Amino acid sequence: MKRIIFLVLALVMVVSCSKDDEASIIGTATADGGNVLSGITVKLYSENAALLRSTTTLSDGSFSFTGLSAGNYYVGATITVGDVVWDSGNTPQLVYVSDEIVKEIALTLTQK
Repeated sequence: MKRIIFLVLALVMVVSCSKDDEASIIGTATADGGNVLSGITVKLYSENAALLRSTTTLSDGSFSFTGLSAGNYYVGATITVGDVVWDSGNTPQLVYVSDEIVKEIALTLTQK
């Protein structure tokens, strides 16, 4: 009986201590001196510059990429307002995330 209780407790501890190895990148993006917040396209690239995901900012300029594996990622953003293109530059921001980490970044887009 003691062995069964010990095995059950050991199993419960192993299951409860297993960790979720997913990381997230969250942030905000703004353009035109902070006047434009929503609708900015934010792209997530792998370390070798392959496009992984794309999203648009919410009304407060926020965006997120979740469920990421540990590693290096590039994040860039762009929006066109009228005839003016705003973007985060030719070199997207390099972000490293590791297991169970939420990395916060801020992107400020400039007129091109």
